[in-house]
Amino acid sequence: MTVADVAAMLNVSHGYVRKKLLRKHVLRPIAVRRGRKLVLRARVKRYCRKRQRKARQALRELARVSQGAKTC
Repeated sequence: MTVADVAAMLNVSHGYVRKKLLRKHVLRPIAVRRGRKLVLRARVKRYCRKRQRKARQALRELARVSQGAKTC
């Protein structure tokens, strides 16, 4: 997948993909040709699932804390 494809799949800008995900090796490019970076689709899907899992966990934690605040 190209950087633009990754950005579209994750709903972020291509600058975020380049600066945050590729440079910090969160998603490692498999090929660099003529300045183009390509990423395996499986790695992007794995990262997406991990991000969704963290978001759901944070939402559950927020709901738990919110329920505790209502009883006080």
